[in-house]
Parts: sequence; C-alpha cells; structure tokens
Amino acid sequence: MRKYLLFFCAILLSSLGRANDGVFYTSGNQLIPITETEISVKKEILSITREDNKMLVHVYYEFFNPGDEKTLLVGFEAMPPGGAWGMEEEEYKKITNHPYIYDFTVKINGQPQSYQVAHVEREGEYYQNGKFKTLSKQREMELGREMEFSEAIQYLFVYHFNATFKKGLNIVEHTYTFEESEYVGIDYTLDYVLTAANRWANHQIDDFTLNLDMGDRTSFDVQERFFRGEGGWTINGVGRKNIGKLYDNKVLRFHIQQGTVTFHKTNFHPEGELRLEQTFYFSQDEDDNMDYCHSFYHNNFKRCYPNTYMWHFFNMNDDCKPFTADMKKIMRNLPFAVRGYVFKTKIIQDYYESTDWYVADPNYVSDMKGLSKDEQEWVEYWTKQQK
Repeated sequence: MRKYLLFFCAILLSSLGRANDGVFYTSGNQLIPITETEISVKKEILSITREDNKMLVHVYYEFFNPGDEKTLLVGFEAMPPGGAWGMEEEEYKKITNHPYIYDFTVKINGQPQSYQVAHVEREGEYYQNGKFKTLSKQREMELGREMEFSEAIQYLFVYHFNATFKKGLNIVEHTYTFEESEYVGIDYTLDYVLTAANRWANHQIDDFTLNLDMGDRTSFDVQERFFRGEGGWTINGVGRKNIGKLYDNKVLRFHIQQGTVTFHKTNFHPEGELRLEQTFYFSQDEDDNMDYCHSFYHNNFKRCYPNTYMWHFFNMNDDCKPFTADMKKIMRNLPFAVRGYVFKTKIIQDYYESTDWYVADPNYVSDMKGLSKDEQEWVEYWTKQQK
C-alpha cells in the first residue's frame, strides 16, 4: 500500500529548509474496558523495540478481578494514519484493519483471542446499547480531511474482542508491529496513549514499567507529557540523559552508546501520553553552498550515524568557515568518541566533554577494525586532511 504525505507544522518546521510534509502511521493505546470498569490494572510492562524501521510493541498486563468470572468487551484504540484522506475513495473503502499495524495479537491467560475492528468517531460515546457507532466510509474520509492542518484526531480504529476474566489475577499479553512515523526534521516518532489506563477501576496502574530499546549508539527524546523531571528513569548500559527542549516542548534527551532505557513508577496515574522521537537538523541535498560548506562532513555524517544527533557537530559550521587544525583532529576522532574513548590529548577530550552526548568509557580501547566501513573512511579522510 502506498504511503501518503501530509502537510504539517508549516510554521514550526519551515526554518529547516525542507518540504513541510510527513507520514504518520499510528499511535498505540492501552487495552481499555468498554463495558466494565470494576477490574483494576495491577501491573503493566510496556516494551518498545525499534528494529528495521519498525516499532515492535509488547505489553504485559496483570488485571485483578475481585468478583466471579465474567466476560467483558475490551478494546484497543489506534489512531488513524495521517494522510489517509489522500487516498482515492475506492481504495480507502477497502481499509478494514489499520493499514500500518501488523501482527496484532492478544492473549488472555495464555489463550489467543480473535478480534474485530470498528471505525468510530473519537468524540462522545462510540459504544452504546451493545453496538459500536460505526462511521460510514464517506464520513470517515470527511473527518480525515478535517485533520489535514490540525493535530486533532477525529476518528479511531478500535480493535475489540471478548475477554473472559477469571476471579483473581489475570494475565493479558498484547503485541503488534507498526511502521514508525516521520515528518520533516524528525527521523521517527512514536505515540502511545497512556491515559486510557485511568478508565479502569483503580484509575491508575499500580506498578508501571516502560522499556525502550532504540538500538545502540542512538539518541532520542521523550517528551515530558506523562512524567515530571528525571526521576524514575534508568539507563541499563552505557549512556547519558539530560533535560532539553524540542521546539516548545520540554524533553528528556537520551544518548545511548549501548543498552536500553527503563521508566518505572508505582501508583502511576498518567496525565499525558508517551511520545518519543529522534530529530535531525540539517539536509545536504538542499544546501546551495555544499561544496564550500565541507561537503564530505555533511554527506558522510548522517551515513555514519543515522540514529543519533550530536548537536555541536550539526551546528558548528553554519558560517562555513574552514576547519582549524584542532577541529580536524576532533573530527578524525569522532567514531572513537561515540564509543566513549578517553582521549589523552586535552583539547580533544575537553571538546567531547563539552557536548551533551559524550559518555566516557574507560574500558573502551580504540580499534579501527571495530568501526563500520563508513567510519573507517571517515577516519582515513580526516587523517589525510591533517597533513
């Protein structure tokens, strides 16, 4: 299926010098009770893994049913894919499941559950008198067009199924894969709705864990929507975090050499949603002065480090001044710096310590063989520039 583009955030993003378009696939949500609110959420472990430009989502729940066994109608809400209204009407009418969600599964106490999908308007009660208020395809497309210049979500895909909860503890596991979203200035973004957990009987998650595995030597932001400050976060491996700002949003910025990130909180009553994203800040294909502005640097930096933004390097040559001898040494040693090498040359060490992404690893020994082919070419290029 083709991917369609959405004009978005023109004012915020036009200064980046790229077309203001993007592709938005989906946002995830909690499993929510549609017809019952007596059962409580004792535990949730939400694990998100980035792999081959897709997001793999696995959720482990523990629900507690204080009464007798009962069967409930339970639903998973998925945001619509941005740009879907750009499809031809006949093609759009063929959509039943969400077009960019794959491998949707749910198990209750180890038993796989079948499901159906309803298309509903987000505002108001979309389940009444035992039925979903299903949108017509024409109305769905009209709502989609209204979203064109707004972040407001007008309709939802609801994956729903009958769930039998025995008395006491019940284990629910839920998985799906979706293509990561992107738009100008953003390599990828992922949204996951957390506040739906407040609809269960205890109006919170008693024990909540979020595991993020975005890969090694990567950087990403988590917007401060559902948490406050830096408490509750743990880097499992070698990395660094700091408070930053992305446009008008306060974010917690992670730079991970190796490992994963965990957020844990008890008695968790989410007041906002999860959004994580990775940002980049230059584009070589639209720079009219590229030959003068260090073409090798621009053309190869992103290829060497597709999963990280290193703020000092992106911004230090806006005026296109020639590199000094010291900067050539610093540039040559970038592949070793991203692995935490502790430099004996003071000017190199001081420079990398001044960045917000460098994490010293005294155990790392520099080794050309351990670099990628692109990184080896990087080192060889800057070595020649020093002569």
